[in-house]
Amino acid sequence: MRPVTLLGTVVGTLLAALLVPVPPAHAATTYTWRGTQSTVWGNPKNWEPEGIPKNGDSVQLAYGPRPTITEVPDVQLAMLTVTGSTDGLVSMSGPGEVITGSLQWNGGDINTGLVVSAPPLDPMPSYIMMGQTPMRFGGAENHKTLTVNSTLSLMTGPAVTDDPWLTFMFDANMRIASTGKLLLDPAAQVLGSRCCSGETSTIIVDGTLEVFSVIGATGYTAHLEELGVDLAGDVVVPKGNTLKITGGPIRVGGHAVNGTVGDASIKGGGVVNIEETDGDAFDPEHPLLPDGSVKFIEDGEKLTLADDTALRLGRYSEVSGVGSIEGKGSVTLAGTTLLGRLTIADGVSATTEPGPLTTVQRTGTLLPAGDLTLAPGSTVRVIGGGGRLSVPKEATLEVPAGATIDAGGCCTDSGRVTVQKGGTMKIGAGDGDPAVLRWIDLGGQGTIEHEGSSEWDLAETTFVSGARITGDGAITGDLPAGPAELRPTGVLTVDGDLTTNMAGSYRPELALLRSEPKAAGRLVVTGNAALSGTLRPIGDTTYPAGRRVVVLEAGSITGGYRCAVAGGMLMDATATTVGLHAIEARVSDCLRPAPRGVLSATYAGTRRVDLGLPDPATSVLLEVEVSAAPKGATLKLSAGRGTVTLQVPKRRTVTRWLEVPVATQTRLVVQLTKRARVTLDQVGYAFSG
Repeated sequence: MRPVTLLGTVVGTLLAALLVPVPPAHAATTYTWRGTQSTVWGNPKNWEPEGIPKNGDSVQLAYGPRPTITEVPDVQLAMLTVTGSTDGLVSMSGPGEVITGSLQWNGGDINTGLVVSAPPLDPMPSYIMMGQTPMRFGGAENHKTLTVNSTLSLMTGPAVTDDPWLTFMFDANMRIASTGKLLLDPAAQVLGSRCCSGETSTIIVDGTLEVFSVIGATGYTAHLEELGVDLAGDVVVPKGNTLKITGGPIRVGGHAVNGTVGDASIKGGGVVNIEETDGDAFDPEHPLLPDGSVKFIEDGEKLTLADDTALRLGRYSEVSGVGSIEGKGSVTLAGTTLLGRLTIADGVSATTEPGPLTTVQRTGTLLPAGDLTLAPGSTVRVIGGGGRLSVPKEATLEVPAGATIDAGGCCTDSGRVTVQKGGTMKIGAGDGDPAVLRWIDLGGQGTIEHEGSSEWDLAETTFVSGARITGDGAITGDLPAGPAELRPTGVLTVDGDLTTNMAGSYRPELALLRSEPKAAGRLVVTGNAALSGTLRPIGDTTYPAGRRVVVLEAGSITGGYRCAVAGGMLMDATATTVGLHAIEARVSDCLRPAPRGVLSATYAGTRRVDLGLPDPATSVLLEVEVSAAPKGATLKLSAGRGTVTLQVPKRRTVTRWLEVPVATQTRLVVQLTKRARVTLDQVGYAFSG
């Protein structure tokens, strides 16, 4: 649909009537083309009045006996008017460049270099308004450029159809200079007619390209088709409208045409939809040339979004170079292919669309610092052998139910998804099909938050110390957690195998009710749990002595946790569970169970016992019983790092749990001041930290 309401038609008609050229105030002449003798510009008999237009004059071209002007030279005009007709096409061509203060173009072909350069406060605005015939700029020969140095409107008119309003022929270009502004009607259709293997026509934006409606029309889409865009200036699309770019290469920043580097921005609150990029293959010897992608010309180049403007990268678009999208707005990855390194900065959120496959190629890296949310039904493919998706500090990657991240294959050269320290990856939330992680290398030092259901078929994991896996729900597949901290907030089921290593830790969340036999936050593994690292429960560990709490369940368990930091509780493992049971001692360090008899004898004096502890041990936990002392006795225990004393009244039996500090390779010294019976059972030993 076109924004041509009755009001719009009336406005367009009145404006066309009002913009009839008038002779300038100076003594210049307005020449009207008649073509009475030939098509040649330089024949004075072809003009009315008779003569040849010179600098400062104005020219009108309309349909007549010979509606074609050829051999147009270099000339500076006050005004150029080109008006087509249903009876035939008018055209002008030549080797020269026409500089005009005002352009009023209502149909026909212009195949000369053309510069629109109205002085400030010029009373005659320049416009391109579709008339009775199509409008085309450029031809098969040379590189013609339409340069906009002032304000030029491509506006609706009474003869607008679904055909292109303006067509750039072959390799013709438009350049919007830094002082220029192109006002594009919200439903305008501009086409580049690239033929076969010819170069793509390009709109070079050093100034401003603005989607604009006199009556504030919204809900429309302006089209740039088969056109490249060199963006070093501003693109303005007002809220409620869309600018759709299809089929041409796009370069962001400096460009080869004028060798300058500008700050590219998209603003206005509307949508810029880059559905397709096309053009020649990348040429490493000429990296500034268009190569069929959205290309960031300089390393570190940035494209700024403002006014909550949305940028959509469609399924036939490619992005290359090293650059960033910054500012305030949003980016939709709707099937684009990433060939370079793209950072989506904080303040710019990113999403995907259901259906199209967004791909990070082997040469590509995507860093969504402003958060990336995958839509249910969408897939991001991170190709192995170099493809990277990295979640920076304070950013979040959301992979909800029905969304997929995969590597496009299996077994070798997996794509890598890295959650950096301070970054978060949320998986599985929502209803519907499970979220899917397939044949990627998942790693980093950030946090994986799980909720709902997901399927994991990972090539490998490269977590490093500090990484965390938390949440609840169900993971179908193996979980090779490695050194990551496992911190379930509810029941987190792993329908497969669990693998940890010595640098990892397990942090189940104990229930608030002391009577609960199982931890509120715990792992349930249907396969084998290969355990290592440390057990560090969260919550109050002051249970009644003897109470056992299950913190992990598995189909089978191999290995075991090195120790547990759970003051007042001792780790207790079976073939299929890991539990904690309450004891009558609180050990602040990491305690490892190691039950064995140490000493059982009746004597007075000193005994020395070899504990057989590993060098890292900092203390030993002993269950001590002293009895049969006819008189009061004192028991002293030492192992090179201080002495623990126990007073025993006469004819009494005293049982205590005592933690004795130990030094490396030091024997336990047991002293009794009076004859008594002493029994020492080693419960476990502790490590610092």
